[in-house]
Amino acid sequence: KGRRRLQGEEETPYGILMVNPNNLQQGDNSIKICVVDTGYANGHEDLPSLNATNDGYSPYKQLWHVDGNGHGTHCAGTIGAIGGNNVGVTSVNTDHEKFSFFIGKGLRNSGSGSWASVMDAVEACVNAGAKVISMSLGGSSFSQIVLDQYKDHYDNDGVLIIAAAGNYGNSSYGYPASYKYVMSVAAVDMNKNKAVFSQFNNQIEIAAPGVSVKSTLPGNAYASWSGT
Repeated sequence: KGRRRLQGEEETPYGILMVNPNNLQQGDNSIKICVVDTGYANGHEDLPSLNATNDGYSPYKQLWHVDGNGHGTHCAGTIGAIGGNNVGVTSVNTDHEKFSFFIGKGLRNSGSGSWASVMDAVEACVNAGAKVISMSLGGSSFSQIVLDQYKDHYDNDGVLIIAAAGNYGNSSYGYPASYKYVMSVAAVDMNKNKAVFSQFNNQIEIAAPGVSVKSTLPGNAYASWSGT
C-alpha cells in the first residue's frame, strides 16, 4: 500500500529533477491534458479537484472520478500533482493556472479494457478540447481503423497523443505507441540507462524516467511504481 506523507514533507521525485520542467518556458494560454487510464482519485489532497459532471468520461458502468486500480491516479500525479502545498509530491505541471485535466476512463478498475472503449475515451478527450492525451497503456494488436482515427486527431484537431512504448523488454511494437501519429515513450532509470523492462524499437521518439516513479494513489496515498 502507498504510504501517507506528513504535512510539510513535499517531495520532488527524481524523475521530475531529470526532466527539469522549471527550465521549460510555458505559454500564456492554459492547455487541457487528458489522461486515458483507469480513472482519477478525485478529492486527493495533492491533485486538482475536478468537476464530476464535466471533467471526465467513462464508457463503462464505473465512475471516471473513482479509480479502483490506482494506475490512472499515479499517472495523473506525475503530470499534475500540486506543487508548493507542503504535502505529497511535485510534478511536471505544478501551476494549475497553466493547465487543466480531463479524464477518460479507457480502462476498467481491473486495469483491463477494450480498444473500442479506449477510443471512446480518446474521442471524449478531443471533444472536450484536450490538446495533449497521455496513455500509459497498450497492446500488441495493430488496427487500421484506430490508426486512421489517431491520424485524424493529429492532422485535423492538433492533438499530441503520447503512449507507453511497452513493458516487455524487447523490440516488438506496442500499440497505440507504435502508430505513426502517436509519440512512443520508453523508460530509463535514475542513471539514465534503459529500463530492463522497456520496449526498444524504431518507433520510439523519447524516453522518460520510468523506474520507481513516486506519485499519487487513491486514498491520499503515494507509492513508487515502474513502467513506460
